[in-house]
Amino acid sequence: MQREKQSSCQVPLALAILILVAAVLFCFAGAVALGMGTYYFIEAETGNVAVASPTPMASPTPMASPTPIATATNEAKHTPEPQPTPVSPPATPTFSSTPFPAPSPSVTPFRSTTPSTPPAPSTRSAELDDYGFHTAQIQIGTETLDVELAETRQQHAKGLRFRQALPENAGMLFVFPAPQRVSFWMKDASIPLSIAFIQSDGKIVQIRPMQPYDETPVPSLSDTVAYALLVNQGWFERHGISAGTVIEDLPH
Repeated sequence: MQREKQSSCQVPLALAILILVAAVLFCFAGAVALGMGTYYFIEAETGNVAVASPTPMASPTPMASPTPIATATNEAKHTPEPQPTPVSPPATPTFSSTPFPAPSPSVTPFRSTTPSTPPAPSTRSAELDDYGFHTAQIQIGTETLDVELAETRQQHAKGLRFRQALPENAGMLFVFPAPQRVSFWMKDASIPLSIAFIQSDGKIVQIRPMQPYDETPVPSLSDTVAYALLVNQGWFERHGISAGTVIEDLPH
């Protein structure tokens, strides 16, 4: 038997239907895309597109702006009549609740509140001077005196003999081993001197003048003399020092 020949129009028909469906979907998608593009374009042009923005901060309270000054213009404009500026009532004065600071006291007091300590005894020098004596400084009132210390019998006998001069604020301090009555003379001494006899507590009990080369003894009236101070004649009077003055830093 002869086989029937299949119609050749079936394949082209199915393909046409498929193409038609694809074209419809493509057109639909294009229309949707066109519509959405048109919508966003219109929204952007009109400024209605929502854009994220930071939260606005609270704006400060506006201050009253000064009245603007009228400026001249080339164009004719209608100038409104000036309105009277309302006069505000005078502000009520306010007073600070903080008290004015009290003036600070002077930093330097007139008198120190720190208890004073008694002066330490004068320190003798470690070495002997050119005449073979230790030296020290003593304070008499407001005056400082540089003294040589005559502490041994040999130094007592030598004293200021054969000296040609004595500086104004210099002298010789005789230190005795125990309180006693003492006597001095001016053998071989060419400098006029004054002598002060001093007790162990530093109190001056007697002041006497002494003349150059005078061998007449000059004794103390007190038998409690622990020191004798020789200076240029008249030094005590020139510095207001008399019997009763106390020297507190004598070396022991």
